[in-house]
Amino acid sequence: MARLELSAAVLILHFLCVVTQVRSADYFLTVGGGYAPTGNQISLEKNVHFFQHVLEARYPAGPVQHDIFFSDGDDPGRDLQYVDAEAKLPRVNLLLATIFRKTNYLNHRYRSHQVPGVTGATTRSNLADWFVEEGAQLKAGDRLVVYVTAHGGKSKDKKRPENTQLFLWNNQPILMTELTRHLDKLPAEVPVVLVMVQCYSGGFANVIFKEGDSSKGLAQPNRCGFYATVQTRPAAGCTPDINEENYHEYSSYFWAAILGATRTGQAVSSCDYNEDGVVSFSEAHAYALLTSSTIDISVKTSDAFLRAYSEYPKPGSKGTRRKRRRDERPPQPVVRLWHPDSAFADLLDLARPEERVVLQGLSGQLEFFESRRARQAQTVASRLAKENKDGLSNRNKMRGQYDKLAARIRREVINRWPELANPWHPSAATIIQKEADAIVECVESHKGYKRFSQLRRRLNRLSQEQLNRDRKWAKCQRLIRTLENVALAANLPHVASAGRQIEYARLLGAEMATLGAGQ
Repeated sequence: MARLELSAAVLILHFLCVVTQVRSADYFLTVGGGYAPTGNQISLEKNVHFFQHVLEARYPAGPVQHDIFFSDGDDPGRDLQYVDAEAKLPRVNLLLATIFRKTNYLNHRYRSHQVPGVTGATTRSNLADWFVEEGAQLKAGDRLVVYVTAHGGKSKDKKRPENTQLFLWNNQPILMTELTRHLDKLPAEVPVVLVMVQCYSGGFANVIFKEGDSSKGLAQPNRCGFYATVQTRPAAGCTPDINEENYHEYSSYFWAAILGATRTGQAVSSCDYNEDGVVSFSEAHAYALLTSSTIDISVKTSDAFLRAYSEYPKPGSKGTRRKRRRDERPPQPVVRLWHPDSAFADLLDLARPEERVVLQGLSGQLEFFESRRARQAQTVASRLAKENKDGLSNRNKMRGQYDKLAARIRREVINRWPELANPWHPSAATIIQKEADAIVECVESHKGYKRFSQLRRRLNRLSQEQLNRDRKWAKCQRLIRTLENVALAANLPHVASAGRQIEYARLLGAEMATLGAGQ
């Protein structure tokens, strides 16, 4: 029996039309803030403000409902961390913190958050109650958009690395599988869009599967999502800096693409890559991949789908033989399958418009022009990884010298002011205040201080060099991953059942939707 190969373009248009016709209203759930005051940076608060601004612009009459859970809710306590750019740190405090290795949080300040209209604190119970009491009230044709700007952690289960964590207030974790169960409580006819920017957020791309497990098939509700980074890596962005011009996390680019302006009001060139008159979620994701110069390797749910249900051969292979899935027909014995290292020009022809922009743009930024683009990217990425490994070894040796000098200077200070050995000594604060000049002179006149300062500057420079390599390495990975996506999508009709192809088309349709009434 011949395999049924369906036109993805036709299917996508079909599902987009269906979604548009039945859409009633969009509802919004924002989960934001850190796990404690020391991890609740002001950038998280400002992310929520920016999202509120985006919604005001895209829904002039206002969204039907926007529930916001942020850190400690309406508690007046000082839960938010920021850096006061105008406040000058006394030199004596800086020097003592440096030689005592206690520089964390040194120039940070704290206040109560200023997120308006907060529904409550980000606790497990509050979220669970929301899905039962509010989420369950959504009706057919409604759509739920979930935005998470918070912190995350790796999976603790080695057998399920995709089961990563989202940290709520008071260090309460919620796992990917737990969020999946919450989403299961929503009416089946309600589509869900997730935008999650916490570290290791890519694990949550698996909420599209039953129980978060790809082997169990796709969950019944139509879900899609966009994530700052893969499940194995931290994400960029959280900062106590009050200057939003310095914010470069994933959602800054994602929402800017949809709004058409950055969070500081600068116009964004059109991200309507397929020229259909709107900027879709998928196009906003592509804009972030192309524009962001961070350590992020951002992913979306269709990435997870393709890696679960499609495949590509090793370079040089002409076809594939694979075990039959229970829900699929046996594959053709020999078929031509694309792989990421196929000719770049051919993969460009197969790519969707937003993928094509990413492939061409990242290639230009990386100055990659070879035909086998994935191979070139992998070669450069391997070289960068080796350089970072070597650099880490050198930096550790230099750190050892730095720590020894810090200890020598520290001993001299303690010999003269023994109370400073413990910063909680009742006399420590008085000594620092009254004898600040003498302490500064003692530190800076030490015979090892000049070398100590030189090492500190060199360590900072080496750290910046490593970060720059990490950023370039991440761009290589984005390029490789996009090439993988193109190859896997092209191969799906050859290795998956008609039902899987329809599911993929439906997922792409959800990713190609956008914010705004009627979209």
